[in-house]
Amino acid sequence: MSWALVTGSSARGGAAISRRLHAAGLNIVAHHSPRSKDATAALVAELNALRPDSARPWEADLAVPFDVPVWLRDLAPEHCICNASVYRPSQLDDTARASEDLSVHVLAHATILMALQDGLRSVVGVGDIHVERPPRGHVWYTVSKAGLQALLMTLAVEWAPRVRCNVVAPGALPFPPDWSDPEREKAVLRSIPLGRLGTFDELAETVKWLTLDASYVTGQVLALDGGRRRWLA
Repeated sequence: MSWALVTGSSARGGAAISRRLHAAGLNIVAHHSPRSKDATAALVAELNALRPDSARPWEADLAVPFDVPVWLRDLAPEHCICNASVYRPSQLDDTARASEDLSVHVLAHATILMALQDGLRSVVGVGDIHVERPPRGHVWYTVSKAGLQALLMTLAVEWAPRVRCNVVAPGALPFPPDWSDPEREKAVLRSIPLGRLGTFDELAETVKWLTLDASYVTGQVLALDGGRRRWLA
């Protein structure tokens, strides 16, 4: 049975991706940060209840230097979903945000991919449509998501034909629980030609397609945004 590593698997999109890939027959290594240990333990227990010994947790803080453990290297996952993310406001002179965002989005995933490259067959990054249409006030988030996209587009060439590398770039997905700005929510919805938010199930299905089904697709950035990128143009 093939294994897939999903970074940032504890909640929202990462949990949906883990469940969808597991339902498609893959075993899951569910990466999580130290603060998400309990949520990931529950996810792993849920998946193992469906199919014994089909999921394992891996704790690592991607914002600081870390080692990919020997057991994970030996497991040799064939698929890696680069989903872990941080989303906070920042300006150009915010050096703390620059360090964390670049570490989590780019450097950590590069470290993981370097360690696992011999066994990999597909890599999917979760990007953002705002790489092409940058918003105000999120400088280092946008720059670092662009870095992840550039990393995978480069590896699509460097690692071909053995490994396929693609990016899914979501637009507006369900708002975080702490987002309480009804007027801004309405403004976001008005900017989406299809008139609604995307869902985490739609994100997970797109990732599953790129991971398992899209055998002649590599080096692509697929917008999952209800047409919002065109509205923002």
